Amino acid sequence: MIVMKPHGHYYRISKMDALLFTLSMEVVLLQLRILEGCSELRAQQWKPLGGHERQKREKLLRDRSSVKETVRQTLISVAERGDWQVLRESIEILKRRATSVVTKRINKQQLKMTLMTIIEELKMKSCQFSVELRDADQIIATLRDQRSDEYLNASTRLCYTEKWLQARAESLELECNIKREPLPRTDHEQRVHDELLKAYSLQIAEREKSLEYWHSRYAVDTATINRRLKEKADQFRCVSARRAELQKLYDLHEGEMRAWLTFKKERAARLLREKRLRDSATRIQAWWRGVMVRRALGAFRHLRNAKKLPTKGKKK
Repeated sequence: MIVMKPHGHYYRISKMDALLFTLSMEVVLLQLRILEGCSELRAQQWKPLGGHERQKREKLLRDRSSVKETVRQTLISVAERGDWQVLRESIEILKRRATSVVTKRINKQQLKMTLMTIIEELKMKSCQFSVELRDADQIIATLRDQRSDEYLNASTRLCYTEKWLQARAESLELECNIKREPLPRTDHEQRVHDELLKAYSLQIAEREKSLEYWHSRYAVDTATINRRLKEKADQFRCVSARRAELQKLYDLHEGEMRAWLTFKKERAARLLREKRLRDSATRIQAWWRGVMVRRALGAFRHLRNAKKLPTKGKKK
């Protein structure tokens, strides 16, 4: 146990404790030497299979050497200073080394996870790039087909245009070679003009008659619609007035209906409460009457002197 003075200094180790601690440290050093010797003998016959096992062995040797050095320094400091603070410092050194080892392991695991994540991302990117490359090949093939189709369409259009121009030229040549017919006579044109005037005048008369008919029809329909609108407006006013009267009547009787419903609920609750009271009183009276009969109280005192009937015995 470590005991401190009032000023924060530690007591010195007693001779017996120092001797026991020295023996313990020497035993630890001896065990470490034995382990190192055994390790050297095994290392002569041991063949590492890879770099990972070699790294493990080197780390084990470093840890052993650091522990050995810490124990030796602790032993020397205890022999020189002879207080408990030396042990405390050695324990703190070992704790820091253990913490650093745990931190390194955690960092190693994190680095492994990061490496696995990066590898997965690279795989996904490679798959995505391969798919995009395949799609690009398909797009290139499609564009090549479109280019060939456009070339064929353009050549077809050019051939069609050349043929059309040749046919048009031939038709113009034929038109120039055909003789024109003579102009029509004047009396024939006058007759055609008169027939057209008659047809136009008949159509104008029909349009005027239909216009008059629709004017009269519009006036009649407008009057009918106005009459119906007035009737609907009168009906709407009557219905609105009736609805207002009914709303007033409903508002007038709403309080009475609420009072009647409240009265019904209170009456039902009162009747139920009275029924429960009657049932409770009946049960209490019946129980008390039974008690009076069994114990011969009050009006049933004469039952004390009455002979009890023999009870039936059990059948053997």
